[in-house]
Amino acid sequence: MEEQVLVVDRKALEDRLGGGMFVTEGIEEIRRFIVADHRFLPRSRAEYDASVKQIIPYVIIRRGEEFFLLRRLKKQTEARLHDKLSLGVGGHINPSEETAEDPLWAGLLRELDEEVAVEEIRSLTCAAVLNENNGGVSDYHAGLVCLLETGGEVTVRETEKMAGEWADLGKIRGEYHRLETWSQIVVDCLLDPKKKI
Repeated sequence: MEEQVLVVDRKALEDRLGGGMFVTEGIEEIRRFIVADHRFLPRSRAEYDASVKQIIPYVIIRRGEEFFLLRRLKKQTEARLHDKLSLGVGGHINPSEETAEDPLWAGLLRELDEEVAVEEIRSLTCAAVLNENNGGVSDYHAGLVCLLETGGEVTVRETEKMAGEWADLGKIRGEYHRLETWSQIVVDCLLDPKKKI
């Protein structure tokens, strides 16, 4: 059976974002809209349906001045992401989360737990909505950017698909060209907004 993924009406979402690519104001209202007005579509349809946006939780993990940086290995399914670096952990939300009081949060926690083991979660907050429409796969997805603060260790679970390490902003900036687009936007707009390149 084909995977079903959570989507919202594109126009309704983008009206709430006011045309912004990286929106940090009114996040709770936008999150409530997603919880109240979502539906599920087969992934093969959602990937090419311009009338909807798939909502992807995108969790940035921070420990003090360092961030957990993932490298996508060649065994990962999506060839376009091989050897790319990512600051975000996340993925699609499925109907299995629908019975939860908050399917967004349930999907976020499931995706996080599937990809990494986090020793300690001090806080987990929604920081922004990322809605990049510059062509390609991003035109069909919007990221719910969340910031997870930890004081402990983080380890990658899917070691055949990803490797991970801690990196400060200096190191991340040095690898900027290898970051996937969403991670570049997060660096520029959230983590290091005064030092754009």
